[in-house]
Amino acid sequence: MEYFIKPILGIIASEEGLLDDIIKDVEGFFGKPDIFGEWRDFDHTDYYEMEMGKGLRRCFVSFERLMSPESSVEYKRWLAGVEDKYRHSGNRTVNLDAGYIDANKVVLMSAKHGGNKISVGKNTWADLLLWYNKGWVAQPWAFPDFRDGGYFETFMKMRSRFKEQSKKM
Repeated sequence: MEYFIKPILGIIASEEGLLDDIIKDVEGFFGKPDIFGEWRDFDHTDYYEMEMGKGLRRCFVSFERLMSPESSVEYKRWLAGVEDKYRHSGNRTVNLDAGYIDANKVVLMSAKHGGNKISVGKNTWADLLLWYNKGWVAQPWAFPDFRDGGYFETFMKMRSRFKEQSKKM
């Protein structure tokens, strides 16, 4: 039996109005979005502020089309080009986090190596941030905004939708 994942996209930006344009840019690759999470202040770190400015917010979106887990490597690389479209004076105005969800976990793809990350392709690592055990459990290395539980409700909706879709496969 073939295994599928539900692609998710994390968006960090100061302009929430970019969401519609970004979704239009990625629909050809992922298909229609099905769940939009709430925007949350991205204030647990100032990591992106020098490049992207203050007042950053993050949301997550999932997509209707299920994909193979291997496709997440291509997805991560492809999104770099979408980010480039929104550069201003050489700086990013948006950070796009490629990832996926299934019944058991939330994974974000990364171009940065780390002790907790698993290599899945050239310059691409998988970072397991949440696992499901009668509720979401954040890994100790997960980003602070993952550990505080603010995305759990959104990811629960995405997980439920994934399980519905998987039954039809």
